[in-house]
Amino acid sequence: MKKKLALLLSLLLFLMLSCLAMADEYAIVTNGRLNLRQSPTSSSASLGQYRGGTWIHLLGQPINGWYPVSTPDGRTGYMYGTYLTFTSNQSYGIVKYAQGGYVNLRSGPSLSSPIITQVTSGTSISILDDSYEWNYVSVSVYGNTYQGYMHDSLITRSGDTATVVTRNGGKVNVRSGPSFSYSSIGSLSSGTKVNVLLKGTDWYWISGGGLTGFMSTSYLSGTGKSSNYSSNTSTSYTTAYVNNPRSTQVLNLRASASQSSRSLGQYKNGTKVRVVYKGNTWCEVYVGTKHGYMMTRYLSFNGNYLPPATVTSAPDYYSGINYYQQPTITPTPIPYYQQSQPVAPPPVNSAPANPAPANPAPAPANNTQQSTTSNVREITLVSTGGAISVYNDSGMTQLKTTYSAGKTGKLLSSGDKVCLVLIDNSVGYVATSNIAY
Repeated sequence: MKKKLALLLSLLLFLMLSCLAMADEYAIVTNGRLNLRQSPTSSSASLGQYRGGTWIHLLGQPINGWYPVSTPDGRTGYMYGTYLTFTSNQSYGIVKYAQGGYVNLRSGPSLSSPIITQVTSGTSISILDDSYEWNYVSVSVYGNTYQGYMHDSLITRSGDTATVVTRNGGKVNVRSGPSFSYSSIGSLSSGTKVNVLLKGTDWYWISGGGLTGFMSTSYLSGTGKSSNYSSNTSTSYTTAYVNNPRSTQVLNLRASASQSSRSLGQYKNGTKVRVVYKGNTWCEVYVGTKHGYMMTRYLSFNGNYLPPATVTSAPDYYSGINYYQQPTITPTPIPYYQQSQPVAPPPVNSAPANPAPANPAPAPANNTQQSTTSNVREITLVSTGGAISVYNDSGMTQLKTTYSAGKTGKLLSSGDKVCLVLIDNSVGYVATSNIAY
C-alpha cells in the first residue's frame, strides 16, 4: 500500500510540474541541514539532507508552504519555504543595532501600527518592497517566517560587490543556473565589478554589465566564502571570552544593556560567547542558547584571558565594588543612627577584640562605620566638571539626586569606589572619587 501511495504522489508531482510552467527560479538552504521530503508534509519520508548554502531549483508553486524542488544531486521532492532564501527576493539587508538590541517588525508602514515580532540586531532580511520610507520585508525568527514593515533607517543594505578575475584576462560566462551545466546568458570581462545578490556554495547570484545570473566563486574576488547563512543562526557573530580582571569573580549576562537589568546567568573567565554586536560599552551576545548583554570591557576578542580562580558569585558591596556584578536589587544598609534603638559604642576593654554583634549592620572591609552622627567624618563633594550624582544603591544604578561641587555632608562608610554619605538628612551613595575630607 505504501509503495502504491508513493508512486501516486510521484505521479502527481510530475503532472503538477508539467502543468505549472514557470520561469527558472532558485533558492539556497538558509542554515543547518534541511530535509528533502517525498511529499509536502513534515511527516513524509526524507529523501536526503542538504547543508546551508546548497542551491535548490524551484519546480513549481508552493503547496501549503512546501515547494517542489530539485537538488544538485538530481533528486526531486519538497522543501519547506521557511528555510529557503529565494533569488526572487532581489534585495537584502541587515537589521541595524537599536536600543535594546531589537527592531520592531510592524503590520503597517507607521510607528502606530501593531508589532508583529521583534528582530534581533544583525539579522539578515529580504526586502520585498522598498518603494517608500517603510520597507516591506521578510525575516526568519526562530524558524518562523514573518512579513511586515521596517523603517529604512533601521536597515543596512547588504551591498556586497566582487570583481571578475581570470588567469588570462579573458571573459567569464554568466550562467542561467548555479552549475557549469547551465547555459551561458552572456559573459563579463576580467576586472568587471558586479553586485553579489545571493551567496551559495561555490556559486553566487550576481548582477553586472547588464546581466543577472550565476557565476562560479572561482572567478570572483573580494568576497571570499562568506555567506548569508551560518550553521546555527541567521545572525553573524564574533567569538569572545569572558576576561574579568578579578579572576575570582564572575560576569553577569544581562537581559538588556543596563547594569540594573535582570541577570540571566553568571560566567567565569574563559567562558566562550558569541558576539552579534560590539558596542563601546555593551555587547549583544549569546552564551550557549541564552541571549543577552555583557559589558565590552570584560570581554577578550583576541583569545587571551586570565585563568579563572575560585569563583565567587556574590560581590562585596562596599570594598572593591564591581558595578557590572551587582544584582538587580541591592540591599541598602541602615546606619546605626537610623535604627529604632540607638546603639551605644562598647566600653573600652570591656569586650573581646573582635566581638560578634547579634545583628551587625553591613560595613566595608578595613573601614569602621561610626555609631553616632557626632563621630562621623565631615566631607565635601568635589568634581572635575559637572554635577555630582547621588544614588539609592551601592551599584550606583538608581539615581537619587545631584549636587554641585562644594556641598558638605557626613561620611557614614567608605569603600574603594563607593561611599555611603549623609547629605541634607538623606542617605545615599557617591563615588569615592567625588569625596574630599
